Amino acid sequence: MSFKRIGIIGGVGPSATILYYQQIIEGFRRREENEPYPEIIIYSLDIGEINQYFENEEYEVLSNKLVMVVKALHRLGCDFALFSCNTMHIVFDRVQEQVEIPMINLVEGVIAEVKHRRLKAVGLMGTTFIVRSKLYHRPLERLGIKCLVPQEREQEWIMEAILTDLQNPEIPESTVKRLLGNVVELGQRGADAVILACTDLP
Repeated sequence: MSFKRIGIIGGVGPSATILYYQQIIEGFRRREENEPYPEIIIYSLDIGEINQYFENEEYEVLSNKLVMVVKALHRLGCDFALFSCNTMHIVFDRVQEQVEIPMINLVEGVIAEVKHRRLKAVGLMGTTFIVRSKLYHRPLERLGIKCLVPQEREQEWIMEAILTDLQNPEIPESTVKRLLGNVVELGQRGADAVILACTDLP
């Protein structure tokens, strides 16, 4: 069987990149036991630089950079591309309309799964940029699904943790405990499940 070459942009942090690569390979092993691994090209980006673009709302500059990256993956023979970073999906449409290679939208995939599970309310944990963008809120609300987010103080802490503790090989136990506390709190407020809308969170 011939498998397509996958182009993945971002991580953005190193720990997240390692984790999703392992999960892709493990998932493939379970489904295609006797087949060779799929070809994957990961284009890693600097988390500090990407964060700065969002901080300054330089969406056009970011879009242009990502268009360049997607086109580079296309030249390398990738059959499709995707942003592994949820926050990058804020500029997904801008990038997609400027490239020829097909792109997979992770947000659409998550929304489809929430709908499939017939959930009535979900919690959302991710960067402050993704929470403020309403990227998940809007499609969920159109489906009649409530989207709950952490309290403002906790959201500020989550953003800080994503940029600091979650970029380290070993995550402090206190950080994990507080993150889990936010999951529990969202559940207590009525969430049937929680979307971990950042590849550093799992």
